[in-house]
Amino acid sequence: MSVIENPLATIQDLFAKNWKQDQTTDKNEFGVTEHFQNLFDTREKLLQIPVLDAQSISTLPLNSLVRFRCMIQDTELSQEVALFATTVISPPDGEEKLVCHRYSDGPHEDHHLHTNPSEGIMDLRNAYYCVSVPGESQWVKEYERSKVASLDAALNGLKLDSSEPHVIPERYPFSGADHFAAVVKTHSSDVSIGVTDMVEVIGVLGASDKLASGDSFDFHDDSASGPRIPTVHAILMRKIEDHGHPGLGLNGRPEEADLQCFSAEAATIRKDLIKYIASAVRGDELAAELVLLHFLARIYSRPSGAVLGKFSLNLRDSSANSPVYPNLAQVMRNLLPKVHAMALSLQILNDNFFFPRGDEHLASGMLQVTRGTAFLLDETALEEGTLVDKGLKNLKAVSDVSLYQTLSYVFPYNNLDFQTDISLLFVSNGNSLVPVDCAVTLSPGPLADEPGSEPTEEQLVLFRKYISVLRLAEYTFPESMAKEIEMEFMEQRKAAAVAGTSLITPNDLAFNISLARLVALSYGEQTLTRQRWEHAVSLAKQIKGRGKQ
Repeated sequence: MSVIENPLATIQDLFAKNWKQDQTTDKNEFGVTEHFQNLFDTREKLLQIPVLDAQSISTLPLNSLVRFRCMIQDTELSQEVALFATTVISPPDGEEKLVCHRYSDGPHEDHHLHTNPSEGIMDLRNAYYCVSVPGESQWVKEYERSKVASLDAALNGLKLDSSEPHVIPERYPFSGADHFAAVVKTHSSDVSIGVTDMVEVIGVLGASDKLASGDSFDFHDDSASGPRIPTVHAILMRKIEDHGHPGLGLNGRPEEADLQCFSAEAATIRKDLIKYIASAVRGDELAAELVLLHFLARIYSRPSGAVLGKFSLNLRDSSANSPVYPNLAQVMRNLLPKVHAMALSLQILNDNFFFPRGDEHLASGMLQVTRGTAFLLDETALEEGTLVDKGLKNLKAVSDVSLYQTLSYVFPYNNLDFQTDISLLFVSNGNSLVPVDCAVTLSPGPLADEPGSEPTEEQLVLFRKYISVLRLAEYTFPESMAKEIEMEFMEQRKAAAVAGTSLITPNDLAFNISLARLVALSYGEQTLTRQRWEHAVSLAKQIKGRGKQ
């Protein structure tokens, strides 16, 4: 049998070879992590492992190797004391040997224990409640499953009962949305893993458990209410950085070959992309370029409380029955790995939670999503009425994300602020209710009402990779350009003072520098040049010309 069908056999072989009785369980890997890292050291090899999701859970056998791309929703589940190893007598020859149970639910049915389980070597497991990545686009799901669809059906063995839902609805940010959940169990506490982190887990599929409540250390709590949640015994848990494009490197970062490719082709791709986005915003090419720059924005530094890299955007569209919101939603789902579009109506603001709340467990909120998730919010749906206390708190949560990229988690005795990196794009009739970094009033082009041509699948593949790669590309601000820009700034202020016109402010300068970074990256350039700086300054002037409302 292959390691995918029977990973526990491989683990037992490594245990028998490398485990020494005098070693402690919390400090010894006995080669398992390294062995599986070497086995699956490329994306192509990883794609051979079946994906664990709502579709495959009924076909995958217990104790098979699975791959689960997910978001950490809660890190505060109770710890579990479990068997690390026991002495068993194996039929038919009655051989006595020490068997490892670290990556399984416990002794197999065909194991005859030589000693009482309580006398075995014990292990302490940590657990995370994990959910399928919120807002993940359909093209990402299809990419993930394309290489393994035929493999799932080929696996035989004991399956999990899929007759009941395997989720706790209040632990997922989008109410009523289909999703999947699993408890990921690890044998060591990884302090680098936190809530809303996007991770890829490679592990052994375990039985479904009911989550224990209170201070219990046991997940197998039949008295607990709610559905049974599948478990995954993690062998590898990789944090996937930022954007979530499945075609990037193992850690979700762009590779050098990708950067070089888009450095050469970026100008052409950029032009085609702006044309495609313009078809969604009534032919407005300035707005389309700003939307593209918005797609490329991410938080890259937080020095002394400042938040560098954010670029929330408001498109003002006062036309009646405008198609901009639905058109943009479709474009974003076609291009971006993680998107959530919703109407920002009074009912949604008043009846839902946008922020997580914790008591006995962490209930999710709409903004508890992974970094790199793009939100499209339709304020044209906001009718007259009153925002209740919950609605006001929700609006403040959105404002905090736009201004500071932080989200408050509300607990009974205190609130904790967690850093976020969520893209916010607002469509409104007038000024947005939420402070934004950039706002423009749409100016329809000559072909505003003409349907644009849809890109081919090949073009979409190229667009998606371009956005993901350049969004995560490293960028440098040359000292020579910094000095030139500083001198220009001082000269412009002197000239404005003499002429009696309004002075360019430090905030204006900071906005232009931020815009220039995105302009440079959109051309596939990782450093600022004079040409891109002048382009950014020109854009800033056009934005100002359309900024007043």
